[in-house]
Amino acid sequence: MEFVREPKGVQEFWDECVLKGENVVRRQKLVRECTGVYKNEDALREHGDDLAYWVHNQNFNRESFVKGNLQWGITYINPFTVDGECAMTSGHYHGDPDCDEYYYGLKGTGFLLFWDGGEDFYAEKIYPGSLHYINGHYAHRIINSGDEVLAVAACSLPASKQDHQSIKEHGFPYRCYKRNGEIVWEKQE
Repeated sequence: MEFVREPKGVQEFWDECVLKGENVVRRQKLVRECTGVYKNEDALREHGDDLAYWVHNQNFNRESFVKGNLQWGITYINPFTVDGECAMTSGHYHGDPDCDEYYYGLKGTGFLLFWDGGEDFYAEKIYPGSLHYINGHYAHRIINSGDEVLAVAACSLPASKQDHQSIKEHGFPYRCYKRNGEIVWEKQE
C-alpha cells in the first residue's frame, strides 16, 4: 500500500484554471442550445456552433444524491453577447433549498445574480478571488460581462438537484446588456 499519495485532483489557479484528476467529467453547452435563457432567441442562430460555456466537475458520488456528498466544479463562460445581452448560464434554483453552495471567482469578470423569487434581487461582482455564498433558497445565474473567459469555481451538494425549469418558465427580473462598452441592466416586464 502506498502511504504517500498524489491528491485526487488539482485545481490550477493560473492561466486556464484547469481542473483535472479522478472522476472529473466535462459537459458543455453551445450558444444555440441556450433556449429559454436569452430574450431574443432568434439571435441564437447567429452563433452557429459557438461554445457558450462548459463545466468540469469532480464528484466521487455522482450517482448518489445523499445530503453531505460534495462536488467541486468549474464553470467557464466564453465572452459573447446575444443581441447585446451578456453571455450567461441558464441559472437555477435548488430543488432542496436547504442545500447552500459557494462560488469563487478564478478568472475574468462578471456578475452572480441572486433572486428569492419575489422582491429580493441583486448582483454581486465576480472577479479573481471573489467569494460568493449562495443561500439555497435563492435562484442564481453567472454572467460574463468581460472580454475574456470567465471561470468560476463552485463547491456544492448534488443533493440540491438543480431546478432549471423554473427559471426557463419565469426568468430573472433583470437582464444584463453590454452596449457601447457599458453594462446596462433592464427590468423585465
